[in-house]
Amino acid sequence: MNIAVFLTLAAQIPVSAAQVADDVDVFVQNDPYGGIMALLGMGIVFIALFLLYIIFSNTPVLFTFSFRQKLKNALKFRKKEVTPVAIPAENLQELSGEVNAAIAVAIHLYRSELHDFEDTVLTIKKVSKTYSPWSSKIYGLRNPLPN
Repeated sequence: MNIAVFLTLAAQIPVSAAQVADDVDVFVQNDPYGGIMALLGMGIVFIALFLLYIIFSNTPVLFTFSFRQKLKNALKFRKKEVTPVAIPAENLQELSGEVNAAIAVAIHLYRSELHDFEDTVLTIKKVSKTYSPWSSKIYGLRNPLPN
């Protein structure tokens, strides 16, 4: 009983029904009771469960402050330093007072329209309607039939 034979048989992709039948015959000859196949299956399942245990037991570490800081520093993008470029004096334009006033009025009107002031008085009226056919117990009882 060679495990390498079983692994190579498991890795092969069958081409036809005759090939599958031959592979099954070889597998049955090497492992007539299916013990190796059972151990291999249980081993895979237990390894997967052990890895899940390790992952889930270490998840509280992800919520610690120091781990978050390390992760943030590792994923932090370094900002490139930008060197200022000098603009030639002939491209600079001086704005007149009228243009500055128009810009200031536009900004003021825009910011004043952002917030609408509403009355903050809340009125809650309690409506008491206790009867409803849905809450009536009489409709839930069964009426006995006369004999």
